[in-house]
Amino acid sequence: MVTENGQLGKADVFAFLEVCCQRISETYGKPDRDKWTNSDYVSLSYILFKQTRVRISPNTLKRIFGKIKTDSRYYPQKATRDALSVYIGHPDWDHFVKVQEWEARHAERTSDAVIVDKELTEPLILRRSEPQSSPKNKARKWTRPGLLGSVILAAALLFLFLRQRSNSSESARLICRNPLGENPHSAVFQFQRPRPTSAESAVYTILFGDGKREQLNSTDSLYTHYYERPGRYFAILQQDGVNVDTSTVYLQTTGWTVTANMMHDTSRVYPIDVKHLFSDGHRTVSALEAAHAGIDTNRTFFMEFINSHPTRIDGDNFELTTHIKSSPDRAGVRCSQVGITVWGESSQHMFEVMRPGCAHWILIQNSDIQKSGQRDDLSFMGADLRLGGTLTLRVIAKQAVIFINNRQVYKTGYTQPLHQIYGVKIRFAGVGTVDSFSLKDLKTGSISDESF
Repeated sequence: MVTENGQLGKADVFAFLEVCCQRISETYGKPDRDKWTNSDYVSLSYILFKQTRVRISPNTLKRIFGKIKTDSRYYPQKATRDALSVYIGHPDWDHFVKVQEWEARHAERTSDAVIVDKELTEPLILRRSEPQSSPKNKARKWTRPGLLGSVILAAALLFLFLRQRSNSSESARLICRNPLGENPHSAVFQFQRPRPTSAESAVYTILFGDGKREQLNSTDSLYTHYYERPGRYFAILQQDGVNVDTSTVYLQTTGWTVTANMMHDTSRVYPIDVKHLFSDGHRTVSALEAAHAGIDTNRTFFMEFINSHPTRIDGDNFELTTHIKSSPDRAGVRCSQVGITVWGESSQHMFEVMRPGCAHWILIQNSDIQKSGQRDDLSFMGADLRLGGTLTLRVIAKQAVIFINNRQVYKTGYTQPLHQIYGVKIRFAGVGTVDSFSLKDLKTGSISDESF
């Protein structure tokens, strides 16, 4: 990890700050910050305080963004950097830096692969004509590996930053101006159209991540969407049915919550106020409590137990284990299903278990790998859990394994990392019970606060 004690030099930390400033300007909705006026800095100061409760004055923001010229670029204190990182969807500055390091290493590996490929295709005579280094010269070449690594990393960061700025002006972008909020939350999305090309006739659609979508028209660039459940949502911008960009919206909770909704009723959801949920033996929400919240329990309804807040658990190296009971037989419940969702930074793990015979409706997702019972044979995910059972999701180095009652039923690998876990959801058709829940980091051994 790049530290801030001078080990990698000022160029590296300022490269991270520059990327952060660009992300903030995109989230704010005005990527070209060179054209910002004083009112923009005043507005951003207010937005940052409202969302992070950290007050950063307009003049301080001007120094951070380089609007106020000084002999050397201003580098803000840790609390300020944490607030800036929270605004763009990270829990703190350290996490933002880790993500940039990973992206920089990925860009560096891609660049190295291109160089190697070029060397392999050069005529052999050119490589033979190169002067041979003496052992003395070789030793001198590697006397400062730390400095060499710093230069490579800084170059990779600069390459990544310039590429992102270039792409932002050439391809369609979807930016959420207010990605963090409580439940409910009205998210504001900025749609940036690409430069005028032959693709002007393209059809753009936003998939908001909660099952709803909107086709964009040719004139508007600002869209809003009402999120009414806590959780982490990945709003996807599609061009002619192809995903071109993703924006994250994050609604946090202060502990476990429960929300109900009815099938085929997309107009509203029903938060249920349950004191001491998952404590003092309170492991379920009864049909009577659901009815008091407004649910018609004679129809098909769903219960979602959600705990949505940043954890220190690695989303690519963890184990989730829960003992649950799915809904007993009742009106509107045939498949007696249960679903587990684990939210990561930019993707998620999700799987469903249903009674045998209902596999047609089952979905599985491990980041970029998705399976659907409508086109895949997922009968191995069929199980009757009305009397109880244990579900386990174990992920090691981006290899995901699902266990039902301690028996392995599914295994797959994926490529897009989840990084940090931002919350979990347990969803039942009808009334369900969660007897125990454990979320453990397999690298550090730490147990998350959600466990009980």
